[in-house]
Amino acid sequence: MFSINLDRVEAQLDATAALSIFNDSELGNRAVVTAHYEDEETYEDSTVVLMFTAEKLDAFAKAIERAREGLAAAEQGGLVGLASWAEKNAK
Repeated sequence: MFSINLDRVEAQLDATAALSIFNDSELGNRAVVTAHYEDEETYEDSTVVLMFTAEKLDAFAKAIERAREGLAAAEQGGLVGLASWAEKNAK
């Protein structure tokens, strides 16, 4: 088993997201997204791990592109812009 770390990105609320490539004899090749958050008030850590095959990673990438489009619509037109975009693009 081995893993190659590709990138780490700071997110909202002091969270981080990391992307890596993972190979395991049982699971095969996967892209792995790990999100980590530490609650400063309770000192509790939360970690979420998502593993994707190449096909599922492509689907996730398309969803991220749709999120970018929705954010752009919201930045241009505020709530009305986002609502208009959602009406045309919601699944």
